[in-house]
Amino acid sequence: MGSGRRIRNRVLAKLGKWAILSIVRTCSVAVRGQPNLEKGTPVIYLFWHRHIFFIIHQFRNRGARPLVSLSEDGELVSGIAREFGMDPVRGSSSRGGARALLEMISCLREGCGEILITADGPRGPARKIKEGTVLLARKTGAPVVAVSWYASRVKIFPKSWDRFMVPLPFSRILVSFGQPVKIGMEPVDFWQEELRRKLDELESGLMAECR
Repeated sequence: MGSGRRIRNRVLAKLGKWAILSIVRTCSVAVRGQPNLEKGTPVIYLFWHRHIFFIIHQFRNRGARPLVSLSEDGELVSGIAREFGMDPVRGSSSRGGARALLEMISCLREGCGEILITADGPRGPARKIKEGTVLLARKTGAPVVAVSWYASRVKIFPKSWDRFMVPLPFSRILVSFGQPVKIGMEPVDFWQEELRRKLDELESGLMAECR
């Protein structure tokens, strides 16, 4: 990557951080169900790609390690994550996935704490959980926790593959955590469906409450 692109990405990352902070500071935020885990406890947080905007803010400055693709868009997301005190793991199912999986396995086994994974990212299809999440949980024994948010006033981008969401200023943001799930030896398809159901239940409940 050339120096010009690196400078551009750094500027965009700072602008992205500013945009997120500017919006969230005007909102009221309520959090429910957050697991009572000791700091540093290995855990995998799972959320839909459409929720990235506020999830980055929710996990700010706590050393979380989000899985971010090696794409150009991923470079921007990675830069914003770093601005919020995160240490991204780079890779996806389509590129660099094996290396990223090994890095996350090592991280969780060494007790690094929190791994953040977009369940259907980075390119979808929407609401289809990737096999790697189940594999990561099996190999490390780390629990999987579903996370979702919604807002009383929210902008949804219907032409994006994931219907990306951004809370509007002065809205009420609700964040919900599911109960930790330990992945057993049932088939991968079973766990993909089970985790998808938990994510959808969280989001549906929040959407109903915000109406």
